[in-house]
Amino acid sequence: MRHATRLGWILLFFAGPEALAAGASGPPCRSISWVRTGAMTTPRRAHAATLLPSGKVLVAGGTVDRTDDLATAELYDPATGRWSPTGSMSFPREGHTLTLLATGKVLVAGGFTHHVGLAPIAELYDPETGQWTTTGALLEARVQHSATLLPTGKVLVVGGQSGMPGFLATAEIYDPATGEWHATGALSKQRIFHTATLLASGKVLVLGGFAGADPTETGETYDPASETWTPTASMLVPRWTHTATRLPSDAVVVAGGNVLGPDGSAPSDEAELSDPPTGTWRRTGSLFTAHAQHTATQLPSGRVLVVGGENGIGTLANTELFDPVSETWSDAGCTNDPRVEHTTTLLGSGAVLLTGGAIGNSHAEVSAELYGIIVSPPQVNLAPGASQTFSAQGGSGLGYVWSFLQNESGGTLSASGSYQAGPVTGVTDVVRVVDSFANSAIVTVNLPRQPAEVVSATAPKTKSMGCSTTGGAVVPTLGVAVLLLLGWCSLRVRRRSTP
Repeated sequence: MRHATRLGWILLFFAGPEALAAGASGPPCRSISWVRTGAMTTPRRAHAATLLPSGKVLVAGGTVDRTDDLATAELYDPATGRWSPTGSMSFPREGHTLTLLATGKVLVAGGFTHHVGLAPIAELYDPETGQWTTTGALLEARVQHSATLLPTGKVLVVGGQSGMPGFLATAEIYDPATGEWHATGALSKQRIFHTATLLASGKVLVLGGFAGADPTETGETYDPASETWTPTASMLVPRWTHTATRLPSDAVVVAGGNVLGPDGSAPSDEAELSDPPTGTWRRTGSLFTAHAQHTATQLPSGRVLVVGGENGIGTLANTELFDPVSETWSDAGCTNDPRVEHTTTLLGSGAVLLTGGAIGNSHAEVSAELYGIIVSPPQVNLAPGASQTFSAQGGSGLGYVWSFLQNESGGTLSASGSYQAGPVTGVTDVVRVVDSFANSAIVTVNLPRQPAEVVSATAPKTKSMGCSTTGGAVVPTLGVAVLLLLGWCSLRVRRRSTP
């Protein structure tokens, strides 16, 4: 095969990164549409990331240069754009998965380190304490597998690699209630670098992957109710290191990846779309350039953002947007740095956070970038009648339109993003800005309830009858006391004088 050296890199036990070109090579970009944000505390590639309920992003593990694997983790705060270290895992990992559980904790499973081998344990991260604790071990240690949170709250782990070559067709389920794993039905094929997509039915669609000798076009669905696998319609093209994203229509769009061509496996610019009723596949618009080992993130607009990866010539800075309505791709600009083995995470604001990765054979990146509209400030507290002018950058950079999503204070908003709070307090206003690519971001304006006027219990009280504040309270009381005393004395004198 022409790309046999790339296969040697993919099988982490060979640790051969020579297949990737050392530079960037992609079509010219319309613009640099990404905005730099705070750099991580540690360079990382082949790491994992997930959004926490707090709105922060947890990044864990990875490697610096294929020999320095990481157990460290850190948190990104979108409110400040800064990173801070958090607790470290007990085992260094790359090629692992992070899954946010319904409990708010995060499960890390699998992974590999060049010094020790496959990670033997799974761990849980607690955002409340910032610490990791061990949980039940996987039945089979694995790397480059998939992990999917099921509607039941359990986690389905599929395929991957264990040993050399050790491609796996097994799957297992993690139960957060018990902290244990149990085997579930086996797939029909071994798979590594496949995709696993949760469908609206609660079933999981597994597509493609590398199956030992060549990429596969086959797919199968997992039914959590029966814990069984069923073959489904095959894709039009065998592929691995691709992406699969479920659209609002429940169709799945598959983009790029390494495909089986006439002279071997090579990155592709082809995309295909499933038909939900039949499960069959058809071609849709092609990407501007081939992408493999890229990421795909569904935006609040329903569009799908593809970022970076490699195209067989070099590492890509190119990003593209898929529109499910027109079924076409458009240039979404370029990242500041070309990247492969990076992560992208959708933030609560609607922006996308890009972290780490590398340019070809180079060391891991420490930088991070944001795509979408970046609004400043993202949140503000204001008194009634106070004003604030919001600014926006990023996204398409064109046609920013401001509007209210929620106006509880009775405030006003101009077309340029100038906001003035209304008279109502104890409420929250929500402002949205949209650009020409239908990227959107929101701003929250909190109007705290104004404290009521409190009268001190020790404060002097005004008296009636024209008495002064200091004397009015004392003179009447003293007069009453004197009269009572005189009356008591007069009574005793009369009693003594009585025979």
